[in-house]
Amino acid sequence: MSLSQDGDSERGYTLIELIVYSSLLMVVVAVVAGLFISGLTATERVQSVTEATTSAQVVADSIETNVRNSTDFTLSTPAGTDQFLVARTVNRDSTLSWQCVAWYYSAAGTGSIHFTQSNVAILAPTVSELQGWTLVQEGIAPVSGTNIFSASGQQLTVNFTSLAGDHPPVVISSSATSRAGASGSLTCF
Repeated sequence: MSLSQDGDSERGYTLIELIVYSSLLMVVVAVVAGLFISGLTATERVQSVTEATTSAQVVADSIETNVRNSTDFTLSTPAGTDQFLVARTVNRDSTLSWQCVAWYYSAAGTGSIHFTQSNVAILAPTVSELQGWTLVQEGIAPVSGTNIFSASGQQLTVNFTSLAGDHPPVVISSSATSRAGASGSLTCF
């Protein structure tokens, strides 16, 4: 009695089949890797734009809130395209009191906005004094053909772009009107 073995049952893969299967596997891996890299790139882009938008909105909100709560503000251009904005605004304590707040846009480098507040008048800072102010945001530039700040009567308009890495800048445009209408003895400018 002889056992007959089916030749097909022990037959393995041929070299050509292994090459075809390996090629298909490499195509699948390349597609998955491409999708993964595309997802990482999109995530980085969204994160960069979100960070630029959030910080720019914080700057605009700070300026709008303080100007809205101010009795008056003044805007000047101390040097070149730099701008200096000072407002006399309500202090957010339990009793009504006034404070001076100021923002300085410096066009140097990538552009930046600095902030300070005081119980006495605030004058335009020197370069060394500006280092003591709070840096609110870097990567700020005026919208083409405008200034960062512009004033008309009691209304202040804020227009700037916030850099978002290698992506198109985020444009912020807003305005606020000074409306507190109260008076006091504090002179801010």
